[in-house]
Amino acid sequence: MKLTVFCGARFGRANQYQLVAKQLGTQLAQDHIELVYGGSQSGIMGTISQAVLENNGEVLGIYPENLFKSELPRHNATKLITTKTIDERKELLMSEADAFLVFPGGIGTLEEVTQALSWMDIGIINTKPMGILNMHGYYDSLKTLLETCSTEQFMNPAVVNNCLFSNNYQDLLEQLISGAQHSHLDASGSN
Repeated sequence: MKLTVFCGARFGRANQYQLVAKQLGTQLAQDHIELVYGGSQSGIMGTISQAVLENNGEVLGIYPENLFKSELPRHNATKLITTKTIDERKELLMSEADAFLVFPGGIGTLEEVTQALSWMDIGIINTKPMGILNMHGYYDSLKTLLETCSTEQFMNPAVVNNCLFSNNYQDLLEQLISGAQHSHLDASGSN
């Protein structure tokens, strides 16, 4: 299974973000889940990817060339794809995934999440399970907004219902694995 993790190139205010990122990366490697992510060594992106690599896991980094002056790409990733634009990067982050996990992050993380949801809503990509790590209620407002979009019929309720919110990354991983397996069965059954 390939899991795209949307996360930031900063560490955030609380040390717990970095601690959970390291635990998540270790768990991905132990569960033989390939990490697909933005390709940076910085912040939470760097912490998760380093933990996966330290535990002999697989890491696919997707990094836009010459875009960030303060970030360096993770050249020791199992595989590193360099893109010309940030849009190409986001497209690959979405197409390579069997499921998505959203870590607390900044506006770039939010942009990736909303683009993935939008593309699932209008059918550009197949609906894939999305787990949203809601540490300390970080994404409570996003959950409320998505529910409002659905209730007010501006968004397909099936896409909103596909978003799993939890403050426990292990619970999310279990649900994402199950959801991705179910999606593959549905896809193979339709051929």
